[in-house]
Amino acid sequence: MKFGDAVSGLVIVILGIAVATYAMTFPPMPGQPVGPSLFPIVIGGAMAFFGAALMFTAARARTGSWIELDDWVRRPRMVFRFVLLVTDVVLYALVVDALGFFITAFAFLVVLFLAFGVTRKWIAPIAAAVTIGVHYAFYTLLRVPLPWGVLGGIAW
Repeated sequence: MKFGDAVSGLVIVILGIAVATYAMTFPPMPGQPVGPSLFPIVIGGAMAFFGAALMFTAARARTGSWIELDDWVRRPRMVFRFVLLVTDVVLYALVVDALGFFITAFAFLVVLFLAFGVTRKWIAPIAAAVTIGVHYAFYTLLRVPLPWGVLGGIAW
C-alpha cells in the first residue's frame, strides 16, 4: 500500500501540531530561558512546516492517486494476517499487565506462528526461547522491568 504525498504530508502536519501542542504543556525551568518544551516545539513546528510543503508540492504536481493498494491487499489470507497482527499487538498491550509478560508474549508468538504457517512442532520451543530471550534482554541487560502479572509470586 502506498500513500500519496498529500496524505503523507497531512499526517505529518497533524503529528507536528500534536507534538508542539503537547510540548507546550511542559513546565518551564525556573530561572532558565530555555525549558524542556523548546526542542519538541521546534521539531513539531518543523514537521508541520515540511508536511505542509509536501502537501503543497503534491497538490501542484497532481500525480497519482491518494492511496494505491498493493497486490497483497487483494488476497484475503494476507489481509487476515495483517488484521491478526494488529489485533494481536493491541490485545498484548491490553492484557500484559494483568497476565504478565511471559504468558502474554508466549501466547502472542504462538498465535502469530500458527497464522504464518510455522511447523507446529517448533511453535512452542521457539515461542518459549524468544520470550525468555526478550525477557532477559529487557529485564537483565537493559534493566527495564516487565510486568509479572499472575506469575508475580515467582518473580525473581
